[in-house]
Amino acid sequence: MRFVRMHLNESPFEPSGLVASYVSRYVSSLNLYHVEELEREFMKRLSGYVGLPEEHLRFFPSSSEALAAVIRYCKSRGLRLVSVWPTFHGLLEFARMEGARVDLVGLAPDSFELDLLGLAREGGSSRALYLCNPNNPTSNMLFEDRATLDFLLGRFGLVVVDEAYFEFSEFTVADKIRESDGLVVVRTFSKAFSLAGARVGYIVASPELASRLGEHSALFSTPVTSLAAALGALQDLGYMREVVRRTIELREELRRGVSELGLRSLDSRTNFLFVRVPVPGRALARRLSEAGIKVRAYDDEAVRNYVRVSVSTRENNLSFLRALSEILKTL
Repeated sequence: MRFVRMHLNESPFEPSGLVASYVSRYVSSLNLYHVEELEREFMKRLSGYVGLPEEHLRFFPSSSEALAAVIRYCKSRGLRLVSVWPTFHGLLEFARMEGARVDLVGLAPDSFELDLLGLAREGGSSRALYLCNPNNPTSNMLFEDRATLDFLLGRFGLVVVDEAYFEFSEFTVADKIRESDGLVVVRTFSKAFSLAGARVGYIVASPELASRLGEHSALFSTPVTSLAAALGALQDLGYMREVVRRTIELREELRRGVSELGLRSLDSRTNFLFVRVPVPGRALARRLSEAGIKVRAYDDEAVRNYVRVSVSTRENNLSFLRALSEILKTL
């Protein structure tokens, strides 16, 4: 059976045509570990996009690898990780693989808002805080004001903000890097730039911290053609912005469809919905899978009655809504 993939937060749109053009240009360089002119042009373009000098930036073979480098750095500095729950499952997986522990502070039930006092109790100069903002899997903003960030920076030795969905939320703290040596922003080309398969991510930090984080990743680990793909995407920001606009349009259509079925979803600032369902999410996900549609569900009590649904094409979104409607009639 060919499944409709609505469980991985992939873009429903193909990359810009310039991506294929740049990849083709550098295919003949795949005999090399890296290409200096490509890296120089990519960093120049990335610097212009982020709005910060190149010394604040480091690229990695995916934001997942960037997070793994952050975890390795924290271990080397004796920083214990703290995060919220629910949060990006990858953080916990990467920490486990690196032999690191993550202390979790629960978000408010159902609204999934930050518990600032609870976080403050876990603070300290030897603690590193990770926040995904907007949050995955809940889709909402954990904070959208500088006062909250300043509060957290004052209580942790390091604050890591994962901005994987920045292009959808249009809220960033990257500019705060100029003021703080204890802040790292992590971003990806997987979502808004439609390059999940290329596996390119980057971090924004103070020059010294960016350099140290780069030391915790293998040399030449980002493939030449992946970097070329990311450079092509940066050359066509108009296309990326159109992808974001159309994705948000499809997301709101999908949200209205879910609401018409009597279900509540959070106010999403991402490319997915977090939907409360009347049965355990795992059970609903199995039923949807039988209908050829994949969504993400969870075992943890806090999110047991939710499913995360990635925005897909209009046709796939309608298929999901039809299948969901039929299943709900049997409950």
